[in-house]
Amino acid sequence: MNQEAVRWEDFEKIHVIRKLKEIIGKWWQVQINFTDRKGFLRNVPDGRFFNPLNPICQAIVADDKGFSKRLATARQTTVDSMSSKTTRVTRDPSGFSVISVPIHVNNEFLGTVFGDGFVVADSAAEQKALIRSYLERDFPQRSDLLAEVENLPVLSEKELRYLTELITLVVDEILVMHKFLDDEKSRVSELSKELGVRYGFDRMIGKSLPMQELYRLLERICDSDATVLIQGSNGTGKELIAKALHYNSKRKSKKFLVVNCGAFNENLLESELFGHIKGSFTGAVKDKKGLFEAADGGTLFLDEIGDTSMQMQVKLLRVLQEGTFTPVGSTEVKKSSVRVLAATNKPLVEMVKSGEFREDLYYRLNVINVTVPMLKDRKEDIVLLADHFLEKFAKNSGTPKKKISKSCLEKLMDHDWPGNVRELENEVERLCVLAGDSLDLNDDFLSPRIKENANKKYPGLRVNGNLKDSLESLEKQMILDGLERTGWNKSRLAKELGISRAGLITKVNKYGLEKRGG
Repeated sequence: MNQEAVRWEDFEKIHVIRKLKEIIGKWWQVQINFTDRKGFLRNVPDGRFFNPLNPICQAIVADDKGFSKRLATARQTTVDSMSSKTTRVTRDPSGFSVISVPIHVNNEFLGTVFGDGFVVADSAAEQKALIRSYLERDFPQRSDLLAEVENLPVLSEKELRYLTELITLVVDEILVMHKFLDDEKSRVSELSKELGVRYGFDRMIGKSLPMQELYRLLERICDSDATVLIQGSNGTGKELIAKALHYNSKRKSKKFLVVNCGAFNENLLESELFGHIKGSFTGAVKDKKGLFEAADGGTLFLDEIGDTSMQMQVKLLRVLQEGTFTPVGSTEVKKSSVRVLAATNKPLVEMVKSGEFREDLYYRLNVINVTVPMLKDRKEDIVLLADHFLEKFAKNSGTPKKKISKSCLEKLMDHDWPGNVRELENEVERLCVLAGDSLDLNDDFLSPRIKENANKKYPGLRVNGNLKDSLESLEKQMILDGLERTGWNKSRLAKELGISRAGLITKVNKYGLEKRGG
């Protein structure tokens, strides 16, 4: 365990340790403290070193010179403990006995539990004489302290064993605490690693240009607190992107909560988001925290934000602008520091124009816009996604990984996937189930709509007559489809078609396919 990882300040918070220190002080007037491996006292505020329990120790601590000697003894005791795993009883320069029990974690020495302020019965007379000489020499003005020597705690051999056992219990509690902290740290580390792997940008499947652009954008905005509007068709993975943003941000140790705004009526959604107090409506039998309060410090994902009513939009605008909200039935205004991510598959710009969505809320949500590409616009990712889903099915079912035939894959590539990635995953699962024990997935198992769509891909294509004319007709149709799919990005389409950009421009001119209008 790294020395810096020792949380000395937490020792005083452990109830058992506090109680043991209290018992030791009450029974024997022995003060307990902690030293690190170098002998430095830990978790003792200035002016309260050693927490002295008798007037003589109080005077020694108050004296810089006396304290320096006491600290030197503590350090020497600690150094001695490093070479031994056993309890040691020594003397400090003033004549007091010092007991130290070493703390070892995984054979690593971390420090000691350190106690002093007493004398041992077998040598009590000798020690008291040394203490008197010390006081007469270093505290000549404090004759009152000499009378206190006889009141010092004297520990018999049996009492010293009891004291050792109690201090050992303190050490045991420290070891239990550190094991718990180590286990908790490992658990958090593993969870963070798992979440990072599960939702990391590098685990979002896709090597296409649209996905690479998406990754770069997400990397730039993940640590921002700005509101993000994620737009895309159903099945494109909007919630996956929201999770990736959260689990790769500084908020990843806090909660990530999700609410589907379209799944509740207005009243229930208000209660879900802002909470309610007991009796605020029929069925409100107790107070309930809303998601804005529960996600404080973390991230709240508002899915299907386009389905909210105008009244709810007003309340959302308030919490986004001011960070405040009021639970249903309450007059108490609460605050929340939460990052809001919102998503929709609806055309919010058109809804703003038609008065269905508040313009001020739209701009408040749309601080950063993330548009998720449709699967038909990144078809080069279909092979990667299909392979990922095959591995997922094999793992979940405990069966060997299956393989998609070339003809089946071609039909998958021809399909436009209106349901996007979710539709592809369902189709791959269907193929695997219908194939039974066979490891080969052929196009016989495809859904009828996909086979029909592949057959009707180019319904006007001539399959009879002049071959040159038929090929040109196919070429023209493929280029037109590609231009529309890529937003008339000729460089990208040329790369997809495997021809030069100049060659593509020549063919576009040949077929009169230049984009018309603005």
